[in-house]
Amino acid sequence: MLTNGEYPIMLRITINRQSQFISTKKSSSVNNWDVNGQCVLKSHQDVKTLNPLLKTILAKIDLYLLNASESGAVVSFNDIKAIVLKVTNSTPEIKAQTLFKFFESEIQRLTDEERLGYAGAYKSTLNCLKNFTGDKDVPFVNISLEFLKKYEAYLVKKGNAITTRSVYFRTFRTVFKTAIADKVCPENHYPFKSFAFGKYNNPRTKKRAITKAQIDLIAGKEIDSREDAKINARNYFMFSFYCRGLNFIDLASLKWENIKDGELQYTRAKTKEDFQFRLHPEAIKILDFYRGMLGNSDAGFIFPILYKRHNTPKAIKYRKQKVLKMVNTQIKEIAESVGIEKTVTTYVARHSYATALRRNGISKEMIGQSLGHNDLKTTNIYLDDIGDPVMDEMINSAI
Repeated sequence: MLTNGEYPIMLRITINRQSQFISTKKSSSVNNWDVNGQCVLKSHQDVKTLNPLLKTILAKIDLYLLNASESGAVVSFNDIKAIVLKVTNSTPEIKAQTLFKFFESEIQRLTDEERLGYAGAYKSTLNCLKNFTGDKDVPFVNISLEFLKKYEAYLVKKGNAITTRSVYFRTFRTVFKTAIADKVCPENHYPFKSFAFGKYNNPRTKKRAITKAQIDLIAGKEIDSREDAKINARNYFMFSFYCRGLNFIDLASLKWENIKDGELQYTRAKTKEDFQFRLHPEAIKILDFYRGMLGNSDAGFIFPILYKRHNTPKAIKYRKQKVLKMVNTQIKEIAESVGIEKTVTTYVARHSYATALRRNGISKEMIGQSLGHNDLKTTNIYLDDIGDPVMDEMINSAI
């Protein structure tokens, strides 16, 4: 929201499934915006000039796309940005030439687009880089291969796990590529080209899965009926396991309308992929526990996590993070109380679901499909705990 109480009118451009937002330098309140018509209503004070401007922008872009299609030219974000700037009589903003300032501009862009998860990852990476340099900003042209190696050594010395280092380095590299694309950094200056990056693409993680027998121990643990937090934590964990490794972020967003004719239908927040499958009987029992429960969500959510008061993307994000932290604390205590030595979190349910399927002979391809994986590499990471029991059985029975 802007200082005048209105929201910026942004143009979303999607090329090859990648989206960027371009500002029209205009704004409107929610009450003055026509969602269906994608224009301002007559009640907007600048309706006579603003709507023609928006139509002109779209017409110019349509013409550009048509010409590009006929000539076989490559459509680019920068070309479309240039069209918008020309129509709105704007001049390109002078962009930061230093790492930290550009990082901050990217964080602001992601925040404006309500991509708060990515914004959080960018903030964490920026803070880490600031600690590394002693809060001294660095021009892009001064970032060398030696800089990257020293930064890596710094993270290793701090005791950061390879998964954490992977997040930092992949985010750093993405920002660097964006800076080159935005002409902030020279195209021929790309130190990551000579950096040994392979180990950070698919880092091997600590074994996260537990056995079905251990899952059953958690499910059978007696919990005092007064310990609501512990009961909820176990229910969320078990619901995730019985709903094909449902991620906690998606679980928290489920509404009763997502349950139809004994099936769960939802869109995964991370990948925007749609899922629909018949519910396991144990999952239905958990749903019955919350159906009509006193004190449950007043906003139509299945689980008592999100309420009407969580009415902004930021409030929803922080609420989910807060509850997830509490749930992981509780499920860890439950696991320890039944003799499970491994650290158990909600994410363990997802890995354990995949492991249980593989131990029962389900193909990796089918497991990956049920998890929403785009390639078998990710599925193999999930199943790394157990090797390949199907292959073991086939080989042992053949010799």
